Amino acid sequence: MADTKNYHTIGYGTKDGEIKFGHIHEDGVLSGFIARNGHDPNHYITLEASGEPHRKHGTICRSPGSFQVQAGDNVPPNQAGIFFDSVSGDIILRASKGRIRIEAQDIDIIATGGTGTKGNITVEANDTVLINGKQSVDIRSKISTKLASEKTVEVIGNGILNIYGGLIESMDGSTDALSAKGSKLCPLPTPATPREIQQRIISFLKTVT
Repeated sequence: MADTKNYHTIGYGTKDGEIKFGHIHEDGVLSGFIARNGHDPNHYITLEASGEPHRKHGTICRSPGSFQVQAGDNVPPNQAGIFFDSVSGDIILRASKGRIRIEAQDIDIIATGGTGTKGNITVEANDTVLINGKQSVDIRSKISTKLASEKTVEVIGNGILNIYGGLIESMDGSTDALSAKGSKLCPLPTPATPREIQQRIISFLKTVT
């Protein structure tokens, strides 16, 4: 690719900027069009004509300053003022040294994948995840809802705390010990309830790993 040549390259420019058709980059990739700011070589827009699949026929916008888009002045309510659609491939928003902020009157996060491995939403932080609802926080699921911590879990209702279950099983540290006899009210012909057995296995694995 480094020896790529284009005998039809043509360009125009002044000290303030340039446009070029058929520009070849240092890595040998051909741009059908490039517009560059004459005051900073890292300020440009290119329309790529070759390269890797993610780059070929792609558009690159590079700006040392901020990249700003403002639109939708005449768009009616409930219609898209700015629309991004990655027909194939991911969308990546990255702020390597800053924050990503999403602000709106209402915000919807929807995963529309099919059943199985698609249709999931993952929120992961290497420190803290904070959820604060001024009125209420409503978490619901059709199959399973879990809250777990390696240390402390607090459930506090300063006014009223309602706990309901078709069957409620409660254990403390002594119940999941390997030597414990298990629940006295266990209806199954086992030394402990399935949950107690599961918790004992988890506790044992923690001691050996």
